[in-house]
Amino acid sequence: MINSVAMPRKMTPNKVAQALLSWATVARNGSTGRRLIGASARHTRKFWATHGDPLITCRVAGQDLVMPLSHDLPIILSAWPNYSQNLARVAAMTVAARQDATIVDIGANIGDTAVLMRGAVAAPILCVEGDELFLDLLHHNVGHMPDIEVEEAYVAITTDDTDSTCTVQRRAGTAALVPSTSGLMPARPSRPLSEILSSHARFSSPGLIKIDTDGADPRIIVANRELLSQARPVVFFEFAPLWAARTGDQNPYRAITALAEAGYEGALVYGNTGELLLVTRVTEQPVWRDLGRYTMTHGKGHYYDIAAFHSDDVELFEQAVAAERKFFEERTVELH
Repeated sequence: MINSVAMPRKMTPNKVAQALLSWATVARNGSTGRRLIGASARHTRKFWATHGDPLITCRVAGQDLVMPLSHDLPIILSAWPNYSQNLARVAAMTVAARQDATIVDIGANIGDTAVLMRGAVAAPILCVEGDELFLDLLHHNVGHMPDIEVEEAYVAITTDDTDSTCTVQRRAGTAALVPSTSGLMPARPSRPLSEILSSHARFSSPGLIKIDTDGADPRIIVANRELLSQARPVVFFEFAPLWAARTGDQNPYRAITALAEAGYEGALVYGNTGELLLVTRVTEQPVWRDLGRYTMTHGKGHYYDIAAFHSDDVELFEQAVAAERKFFEERTVELH
């Protein structure tokens, strides 16, 4: 069942903001007039997003999702149509290989990835989200959909470091827990992933775990190495050393080591806009160092989506590699 939650904000999109968004997504390579209109709309959007932030909608997998004007998802999708589609395809392949698979969506945000995956598979999905702003929208966007449960919590992180206070940092439709110098804590508590899964019985051994926390992904993986070793789900996560450092994690490469120790072997590496970049092995540490170095050099906008497969899933991994290479090779031919 889906936990009830108060809805302090009316979920009514603002028509003027919606029209502004349409102009903000005008192609940047059109006529001079269109480019100027688009640039003006983007500037106005940025100002309005910080002074009221009205609600708008964005079409995802056939569903109109409600979100704040500040959320970058519509802008991203207009520029990079492959964005997050890799997750839907990996979910579909995983569920096809494991007929009883369930999915855990850590960092569910407004429900966009859950809706995207629901468009590809009928498997039950557990959305885990702790941010108060996104929780209202998440419930609104997925509350009418079957076999989707919501856990209102952050996933706890266990590290070698001493516990520290933290606060929520939001930007462009995402949120991250970062160290706080003021002693503030987020309103909603953190819970160990094992405890969260035990509260939702059918997700105790998921077939796919997606993690998107804007920096905490590596520590969540390290903290749950034993769980991953036992359940052996496909793990789809963000590898972003720069974002990890912002949350206080100076060694995100521990996540790769933890996956290797949990028995993971193959990995698909995607660019942050959803295109397949390379196929590698979890144990190829120099590759991960090279990838990390690139993101640290080229700034906050660069990260990777990683789909990691357990050694027990060699056949699924090989199928995924073949399918993804074919998918992008066909689109490369179309472009030429």
